[in-house]
Amino acid sequence: MDYSLKNFKKRCDKVICIDSDGTMIDAMNVKHDRCHGATFIDVFGLKDHADEIHETWDSINLYEKTRGINRFIAIVEMFKRVNGKYIDLNEDDLAAYTAWVEKGNLSHDALVKEYEKNPNPLIKEIIEWSETLLKRIAELTPDDKPPYENGKEALEYAKGRCDIAIISSSNMAAIMEEWKAHDLLKYVDVITSQEVGTKGECLSVMLEKGYKPTDVLMIGDAYPDVDAANENGVYYYPILTRHEAESWKDFIDKYFDDFIDGKYEKDQKKLLKKFEDNFDTGKKKK
Repeated sequence: MDYSLKNFKKRCDKVICIDSDGTMIDAMNVKHDRCHGATFIDVFGLKDHADEIHETWDSINLYEKTRGINRFIAIVEMFKRVNGKYIDLNEDDLAAYTAWVEKGNLSHDALVKEYEKNPNPLIKEIIEWSETLLKRIAELTPDDKPPYENGKEALEYAKGRCDIAIISSSNMAAIMEEWKAHDLLKYVDVITSQEVGTKGECLSVMLEKGYKPTDVLMIGDAYPDVDAANENGVYYYPILTRHEAESWKDFIDKYFDDFIDGKYEKDQKKLLKKFEDNFDTGKKKK
């Protein structure tokens, strides 16, 4: 089947646009625990503080409003919290890395080029961290990344009553592997990925297919999904971290029907408040 955005033609009046990683597929938890956080501990020699490092990393990347941020921005926030406490970084090296992050071209290849122009030991370690965690992510199997409970049932409930799109910043190969392994592709009409464009750009193209903004519902787990929805004036439905199964059950029991019936506007403000309140503030909850 052709899942390309370019060739996709609208079939139904409404469409749900679903983020993949952390929304439908439980991949963020295992990636941050076994890959991102574990590699940070290994590269920076922090095994004696492993529990504290894991807790801090997961808080930044999973449980606070920073969930879903680029990994190179996340590591700046991580340094703010652990430097002088568990590690002691050279301030000039840290300033150089932070300056690179602020330029905004945040990719592994761009960081390698920066090091070639302006080598410093900290950037070299961050490159090692990035390379190693990418290798560890590649070693994960679809069994390590199952769909959230009630997610597949939500797709079954929606199929035929609206078009169904994947709007994700994951790479296309990972999306196809994970959704195929768990027999989810049969519900999907169109797939976008990081190779196709940003979530905001892809939602804009979906609108060009003939949907009204009020007939588009972006489903996600993090603020980049909210931003993409707001950028295009479409609705947003949150999958709440630590409450994913419940979120999908509520979607089936109430909110999908409200969307189909043109009653979702009354839910939007309440759901956005619930989404915001679900995140930690950066301080450990008691």
